[in-house]
Formats: sequence, structure tokens, C-alpha cells
Amino acid sequence: MGEVYYDDGLPLLVDVIVSELGAEALAAGTVLRDSTGRLAFFSNKEIESTHCQRLRERLLETLAPYARVDRVFANPADIGAEDVLADPTAVQCRVSQFAIRLVDRRLVGGDWLRVPAKLAPPPPRFVFASLKGGVGRSTALSVVAAHIAGKGGRVLAVDLDLEAPGLGAFLLSKDTIPRFGSLDALVENSLHELDDGFLADLVGPSSLANRSGRIDVVPAFGSRSLQNPGEILGKLARAYAEDIRADGTVATILDQVRSLIDRLAGFGGYDAILVDARAGLHETTASAVLGLGADVLLFGANEEQTFQGYSAMLAHFARLVPVGGGVPEWVERFTPVQAKAPVDADARMEFDQRWQAMVREFGPPGLTPKSPREVPLPDDFSDVPWNDQVPDEDVLPPDWSLLKPIAILRDDRFERFNPFRRRDLLAEEVYRSTFGSILERIEGAVFPKGKVLL
Repeated sequence: MGEVYYDDGLPLLVDVIVSELGAEALAAGTVLRDSTGRLAFFSNKEIESTHCQRLRERLLETLAPYARVDRVFANPADIGAEDVLADPTAVQCRVSQFAIRLVDRRLVGGDWLRVPAKLAPPPPRFVFASLKGGVGRSTALSVVAAHIAGKGGRVLAVDLDLEAPGLGAFLLSKDTIPRFGSLDALVENSLHELDDGFLADLVGPSSLANRSGRIDVVPAFGSRSLQNPGEILGKLARAYAEDIRADGTVATILDQVRSLIDRLAGFGGYDAILVDARAGLHETTASAVLGLGADVLLFGANEEQTFQGYSAMLAHFARLVPVGGGVPEWVERFTPVQAKAPVDADARMEFDQRWQAMVREFGPPGLTPKSPREVPLPDDFSDVPWNDQVPDEDVLPPDWSLLKPIAILRDDRFERFNPFRRRDLLAEEVYRSTFGSILERIEGAVFPKGKVLL
């Protein structure tokens, strides 16, 4: 046998356990992968000592450097086994077509193991996410914010891309930048309670809103950070630290971000919350993508980097779906966005086809182009039951899903967009042709039928 590397470890362990104990024993037990990547199997049924010894020898030999030398196999009565078998962070996934229960211990990135939060209560939340900058994510968020405000809505825009902040410069002038930003909130939160006065100092009003609407902005950097730029890197080094609460529990970055957004959501009577997530697959990106109970817009261009990165994200999402449990509702809250897409619809088909093939290969199992809320038709179509009191959206499939990308068209007018210098571009008759698909996606949630803001 050749060298064993990280990607080989789980399949090799699965082969050994299935050959020695069977697939049912594998599924009933728990695989532990420690922070170094080494593996062990914890059986939920007592295995006699002679068989245990053979299992340990095979696992040590097969897994080589990826075997936990101190304990590569454990019976349920062994010290510490009960805690592993009952670990609430375990995820169910498939390896080599076999179901396993995996406890994945990590020094960083633990928030990616959290099951996506349930849909948050109103106001609706939208996370703008991407694998890299330069795909027009902040531009799109700014246009959406201006559009909602133009309809009389109140918008809160929050910048969580702390290493590459953009919303403050996009939406605020020097005179309206608040004292603090989201960076300060995460630093100060670990030392003292953030009162309402501090929250008020996080929010600055944007002059891009018209008289009937409002755009409030929480930038990454507040005015105090901009006046003391030498302290910004020091703040960044501390912003992502876990917070030990007064009751002794630990709040990860996901918990802290969610608490902050929840408090801000009730602060200004908003109609929508728009969040600019950190670009990439960094461990802190999970706080916005998984933790806010939001609809997530996955921006990407038609290039290899997009599909390599999102393949990793989707394959991870597949592990968060219980085996045999169907497609959970949160999957439908992820919508792909083809950025800088060709104007010609036929030219956009390549991205759509590549995305759909990627989702079917790596994404959550059982996903189809149709909504799981779809109502099956009876054999005799004329006997279809219909109830005019039931909203269409409760019975008809949505026109968006993880399998159906929407497009933001390439438009040279919005390259290096500066809304303060080009306010003419914020006229709806101008931007609608470029951003129409994403506006339609968001309008349905912000302006449901019967809701009038103006």
C-alpha cells in the first residue's frame, strides 16, 4: 500500500469496519476525526476482545499516519466513549456509499459544522456571498438597497467582510460614517455588554435613500477605526475569538454575529436586512451563510474557480443533510447568482448547465428542479382540488432554487460603480435591465402581495 493522505482516511476506515463488523455496525457507531485529522471508530455495541485486537491492528496498519495511535477503536464501555457516541456535533454523511456518523473536531472552522439556522422571523434577511471579490456583490447589494428604499422601504445593510470592507465607502459619506463598525462590535462584545447606545453608534444613514425610504448602514470600520488605522489589524486579530459568556457557555463567531444581527433587526423597524458576507470559504464566513436564518445569494462568474469553490461548499452542505431525511427547507434558501453574465440568454446556458451538473454531483441528495412543496396531481386532472384561500406560493414551486441560477448582466456602466458620483444609475429604468432577476428574487419577500410601503 502507498502513502495514506487526508482524503484517503475516511474511505479506508469505512472499508475496514464494513469488512469486519458490517455496514449496520458502521452506521450505528461513530467515527471521530481529531484536530490533526487522525481517525478512530467508536462502536455502540460491545465487541469481544480478540476481535477488538484484530480491528485495532488492521486500522493501525491501514490508516498509517491517520490512525489515532492511543485509541483507534473503542467499545461503548471504554472511558470517554459515551461522550463521543452522544456528541451533539456529529453529522451524518456518506462515504463510499455507506452511511457514517462523524464527529469532526477542529481547531478552526467549527461553525461550518452547525446545521443552518431556521428561517429568521421578519424582516427578511439576505446574505450576499461569494468566493472572491470583484464579482459585483457589493454593487448588487447597493442597488438592491436603493431599490427597496425607492419603494418606501427601510433597509439595514451590514458589512461583515472585515478584511475587504466595501459597503461603508459605497453607501456612506464621510459625514455619515458612524463611530463604530461591525469590527468594533465583535471586539467589544467579548469584554462588555453592548448596550443600545453602542448599537446606535454602529448605524449610519445613507444619503442614497430618497425621502420616502431609508438605508441604514453598519460598515466594517467606523470613524474611530478610520481615525486610528494602526489599530485595525490588532482588532482583526481579536474579532474572531470565542466569547465566554457570564454563564460559562462559549459563543463562537457565528453565535456573536447572529446575536448582533438579531438585535439590530429589532432596532429600526426595517423591511429588509442585507448582509455582505466575507468572501471565500474562511471559517468565519459560516456565521453569515449558516447562522442568520437568511436567504443566501451565491455569487460567481463563469470560471473554474467558481465551480471548484462551490463544489467544496455544496459537498459540505450534503453532509449536513440527514441520511434518508429528504431535502430540508434551508436548501431552497440558497440561490446561485451568475455575476457579469452575458446579455444573450443562450450564452448564459453554459453557466446554468455547469452549475446544475455540479449540484447534482456534489450537493444534497434528492434535490430536483421541482420544489418539495409541490402538490401531486390526481390521475384525472379535471378533479384537481383548488382552494382560492390558499396563497399560490404555498402550492406552486418557486421560480428559484439551488438548481436554477439567476443572472446579473454584464454592464460597463456599473464597473467601478460609485453611487455618489453616478446617481443617475440608481434610476430604476436604468438598473432594472441589469439587476432585474435579483430584484425579482428579493421583491417577493420584501413586498408581499397587499403590502404597500409608499
